[in-house]
Amino acid sequence: MTARGHDRPSVATASSASTPLVSVPGYLIRRSQAVHNVLWGKLVPGDITPPQYAVLSVLATFPRSDRQQIARLASLDKSSAADVVARLARKAWIRRERDPEDARRYLLSLTEAASIALSSITPQISAVQDALLAVLPESRRTAFMNELTAVARLMPGELGDLPQDTYPVLGLTVPGHLIRRAQQVHTSYWAEIMDGRLTGPQYAVLRVIGRQPEINQRRLGEFAALDNSTTTDIVNRLAGRGWITRETDPTDGRGRILTLTREATTWLQSIHPKVEVVQQRLLEPLRPRQRTGFLRDLARVAFEGDPPEAVSSV
Repeated sequence: MTARGHDRPSVATASSASTPLVSVPGYLIRRSQAVHNVLWGKLVPGDITPPQYAVLSVLATFPRSDRQQIARLASLDKSSAADVVARLARKAWIRRERDPEDARRYLLSLTEAASIALSSITPQISAVQDALLAVLPESRRTAFMNELTAVARLMPGELGDLPQDTYPVLGLTVPGHLIRRAQQVHTSYWAEIMDGRLTGPQYAVLRVIGRQPEINQRRLGEFAALDNSTTTDIVNRLAGRGWITRETDPTDGRGRILTLTREATTWLQSIHPKVEVVQQRLLEPLRPRQRTGFLRDLARVAFEGDPPEAVSSV
């Protein structure tokens, strides 16, 4: 990523093939999420993850919730929510009991062990949220949070009143969770408008390769804000479609040089109008003037934080 102090990209909504990927709101959100994850890894001890903390926050606010409600409020898909619940149950942080009105349904609550653990973990997680917003001027932080809340489609009162005296958690209105929720909103719109033919990360990979011909696969992941495993999976899938060619990197025998095929280039140009529609849908809750400020601040979070290296010209 761009080092602190380097030039940031413009933040206009994508409207053509020539528009940098770093100006696409959905990309900025995913990159901001990567910044959050890096900060979390540095500041939060132990092996608790952001999704696990989100589930704990849901159960602190809504005890005796079932997995479906937990998945919705924690902004997780059903599979991820089930995995998180299973991991927390193995730690003895969650107890399960059958719903007396429906024996097929389990109700979940936090244990005393969870309360003790949260007391020591929450201050570090609070530090993550502070660090995430530290790149913004203090005069913009409240407005940014209000705008992020709107983009994340969080309705007033949706998350209830957090019982801080019972469980010491931050709740689900912190910037890190709202960024993940906004990413979920973007993914939903993307799937709807793209008819499931291409995912957001796949589009990012194609755009990066299109603007950086013969890029090394390792650098590709850094530019597209993707981890190595995800990058490899996407490259394999797109190569299988005949959209990417791979050649051995002459400077690294284990590396691969990637190039778009003509078919991919033509198809990529054809979908830019749909990409623009997705971004417009994402920002619909904001007035035009708000969008300018929000995207400028989001770019600061995405590029002035502490994530892996990449550059702003993609």
